[in-house]
Amino acid sequence: MSFSKSSPRVLGLLTGWLLAGLTLAIAQKTDVKSPDVKLGRISPDQFTGPKTDSTAEATVLYNYGEVTFEENNDQLWLHYRCHVRTQIHKKSAYDRATIELYTRRGKAGQHEFVSEFVGNTYNLAGGQVMVDKFDKAGHFTEKASEQVWLEKFTLPNVREGSIIEYSYTIQTPFSVGYNPRTWHFQQDVPVNWSEYRITIPDYFFYKIMMSGYLALLVNENKPSNVDLIPGHRGAGAIAYRFVVKDAPAFRNEAYITTDDDYRAKIDFELAKYQLPNAVAHDFSVSWETLDRTLLESADFGGQIKRTGFLRDPAKSILTQHTDTLARIRAAYDFVRQNIKWTREASYWSQLGIRKVLENKKGNAADINLMLIALLREMDMEANPVILSTRSHGRINEQYPLLKRFNYVVAQVAVGGKDMLLDATDVLLTPGMLPVHCLNGSGRLIHSSKSRFISLSPLERDIDSFTGEFVIADDGEITGTLKHSHGGYSALSARTSFASEGKTKYLDGIRKKRPVWQVEKAEFTGADPMASAFNTDFSITIPEACGRAGNRLYLRPMLTEGYGTNPFKEANRIYPVDFGFQKEMTFVATYTLPKGYQVEEMPKPVSMVLPENGGRFMYQMAMNGDNKLQVISRILLRRPLYYAEEYGALRELFTQVVAKHAEQIVLKRGEVVEKK
Repeated sequence: MSFSKSSPRVLGLLTGWLLAGLTLAIAQKTDVKSPDVKLGRISPDQFTGPKTDSTAEATVLYNYGEVTFEENNDQLWLHYRCHVRTQIHKKSAYDRATIELYTRRGKAGQHEFVSEFVGNTYNLAGGQVMVDKFDKAGHFTEKASEQVWLEKFTLPNVREGSIIEYSYTIQTPFSVGYNPRTWHFQQDVPVNWSEYRITIPDYFFYKIMMSGYLALLVNENKPSNVDLIPGHRGAGAIAYRFVVKDAPAFRNEAYITTDDDYRAKIDFELAKYQLPNAVAHDFSVSWETLDRTLLESADFGGQIKRTGFLRDPAKSILTQHTDTLARIRAAYDFVRQNIKWTREASYWSQLGIRKVLENKKGNAADINLMLIALLREMDMEANPVILSTRSHGRINEQYPLLKRFNYVVAQVAVGGKDMLLDATDVLLTPGMLPVHCLNGSGRLIHSSKSRFISLSPLERDIDSFTGEFVIADDGEITGTLKHSHGGYSALSARTSFASEGKTKYLDGIRKKRPVWQVEKAEFTGADPMASAFNTDFSITIPEACGRAGNRLYLRPMLTEGYGTNPFKEANRIYPVDFGFQKEMTFVATYTLPKGYQVEEMPKPVSMVLPENGGRFMYQMAMNGDNKLQVISRILLRRPLYYAEEYGALRELFTQVVAKHAEQIVLKRGEVVEKK
């Protein structure tokens, strides 16, 4: 039996994947029996079982996966067997009857393949279970790329109330894939029982990385034996079993990064293997090894060493500017003005930065490695920082896995502090990262001083409204309103304004506020170096106040109040990740109609989050006889709030919604007592 040196295997090293505070809660039960589920055996009572989630379009009744190592024709294979049973509740779930399985193609004809697919659809009619079996005519193969093919299997006669069931095996040669596929305990519908088993021979050492927020009902490992290599029958192995029971549907709640950061799952990463009478092959990678790999790569470190072609622009910048910040800004602008971003996230230069400068376009690595090279040509210490974007998932500082990264930015020291630069966006200011980069921490790559670096932004997201209004006795309101965007709000507004143009941008504002009649709108601060992006409106809002007899009813936040709480769930197990601190201020002065006085006004409120995490302040007062001032301020002082802080954060926004909905009562006639 022969194995190539590139055909790794290994033991069973169980570790925890501690992802930004996320841990899969561990239970120690080992005596829990699996449900008695047999393929093709369905009883009528299984159609009428209680639903744990009445809103779910389907329920996965049973999800079982098992991985074993097998030998076939002197080749080592991973066999992944899966058995799934799902009940369909709504028409929107009909597409679940088409099972899509991807297979990978390797070199020399080696590829994964699906075997032993069996599927049935069960329906209840007259108290009897009717069975429709999978027909081979429902099998289709599609080429997704040169390396990936899709196998599609469509089950027949699916309707509301149907139970679908299928099983299959995917066989993977080790020349194609060393690691078992990720197993997801949690899906976007409830899963009543999710069980995963894997038996790993002692020749192979895997990191088993768990993540998510659900408790394992079963987490066990037992000694076992395998007959894998001829002449070594009964070799030692470890049999693992993991179970999650009654997993709720994963909800894509407000303010999270990417679903994969939060779903309960198990991942595998090959660390080492040693076959009998053979040299050990170590696949473990330290951070130092990862750093060195990147710096020695022609597509990464090689791009920031050979920079002679940038000598002329470097000299020009040094001649024109003497201040350090001005020089950084000039280098930053040179790259942004000469290279257009292709919208591709990468930490590898695709063509080489010299070629990219000629072509005038490149990916994120092309652009930001060029910026680093230019800064170094100017005798400034600049370094690459690799990171994972928000949609790609957070990195784990405990595990040096290069595949967890997908982006690179530049770092330069200014006054002993880190300044991070991303030259992909012409509207970013130096030291400001785009929102998609605000994701925990990154890794600064250096030959001797590599380190992790925080990606938390210094800039906040600021929205400030200042209004001066006059209320007519028929309830109409006229006046001026200034909307000032700062920080990340300004970046968002400038981006929309630049891409849409003034007319379309204003049309978008009108669409969101249909009750406005905009007499005039002026925009200032479109240049990213401006302190804020401002819009000054002259507006009329007919019937802004409700009328009843001699009273007017004013909601003083007009169209700018919170109408709904962004946090609808009573409880939450995931952190709330805004990405940045937020500040929202509304200050307005209303001139009351002649003859009107305030009869009732909302009581003031000042609510503070624990540990000074933020606050909500709402108050109003008369200024003279006929002017009423209203102030609302919401301040969130942290970019991320953990699950245990969710209740207080949700209550804060409950108060915001309630207060913003309260009315001021104005009464015409003689002076009334203010309450």
